[in-house]
Amino acid sequence: MSNEPQLKELIIRYQQGKCSEEEIQRLRAMLADVKDTERLEELYDTLPEGFPDDKLFQRKASIYQQILQDKRVRRKVADESVSTHKLWWKKPWIAVAAAALIVMVPFLYNNLSFFDTPEDSASSDLVQNVIVPGGDRARIILDNGSEINLEEIIGDTVIVRNGFSIVKDENGTIYYRYDDAQALAQTAIHNTVVTPKGGQYQVVLPDGTRVWLNAESKLRYPVYFGQDKRVVELEGEGYFEVAKQTTGAKRIPFIVETGLQKLEVLGTTFNIQAYGKNIKTTLVEGKVRLGLEAGGQEVLLQPNDQATISNQTQRFDVKKVDPIYATAWKNGNFAFRKATIKEVMESVARWYNVEVVYNAAVDNSLFTGTISRFEQIDNLLELIELTGSVRFKIEGRRVIVEE
Repeated sequence: MSNEPQLKELIIRYQQGKCSEEEIQRLRAMLADVKDTERLEELYDTLPEGFPDDKLFQRKASIYQQILQDKRVRRKVADESVSTHKLWWKKPWIAVAAAALIVMVPFLYNNLSFFDTPEDSASSDLVQNVIVPGGDRARIILDNGSEINLEEIIGDTVIVRNGFSIVKDENGTIYYRYDDAQALAQTAIHNTVVTPKGGQYQVVLPDGTRVWLNAESKLRYPVYFGQDKRVVELEGEGYFEVAKQTTGAKRIPFIVETGLQKLEVLGTTFNIQAYGKNIKTTLVEGKVRLGLEAGGQEVLLQPNDQATISNQTQRFDVKKVDPIYATAWKNGNFAFRKATIKEVMESVARWYNVEVVYNAAVDNSLFTGTISRFEQIDNLLELIELTGSVRFKIEGRRVIVEE
């Protein structure tokens, strides 16, 4: 590792959240070179500690695992840094990092082995409790009810079905190819993409519409749209860039059904958030018409409009907003404007896949700010603590909110 000093500096800058895109690319390339694992272990042993001794083991494992799970780094690392022969690690925190790597590339799992010792068991338990940011994770439910874990499929994979194929490209995006579109037009076959807590995914629908799904979300759609309308069902949160489609001179409407809300697109870009009792629709470009599944009130949204509806009121409340706060997640950020601590922590819980417990009543302080969704959770919580309104304690995968 002739570039050891540079790699060490890049890891430290990454840990501090200061890496530029160019530096991320260099870090990606350097981490792909793991031929000399002992030197890599020694390098991590020389990283600045800056924490109590009893937290050093967890901290180093967390940093390494976060680098591997960063969507800007991990695909290259997963593709290039795992050899098919056995790897033996001498230091316990390296074993944790290796276990994290197995999670990243399960298709190579059977080619890796580790000592079956109590230390390994402890390392495995530790990995489960290391809190890292979310990433591209989802499963697709096929028309026959079978499920495919998309994280376990490598890029450029084709899943052949009857009359069509599902393709995962090299960037991880899912899209469709057709063998007999006319035959599919006569069927009602649906697929569903589901993201877990700590997951997100991008899907290109059969009409070319792009959908970004946030954590803990579900999108159900036909594998082939007809000529009269395009209807999809959403739970959770999704960002849509709808493709325009016509038959002759007639526009084919695109409809998103979300609980009691029905949205009709007039060629547009928008975000729908449907967690809990409220549904929030934020329009970025174009126009959308909102209505109720049961009929009644309708509203027409213009760019920068946000409509909120609840199961209780069943009426739309429309106001002007800056869409950046509703769509920041799609670009890898948390963004809050006058959000309560519970609203903030709901987003944190979904993305980091943690449980949030309130040990005391929280005040009515409101939070405004933006931070990367790929920041380490302890750094994110420290920033919130700077407001002086709350304090946090982490126990395993539980975040405790205190006065």
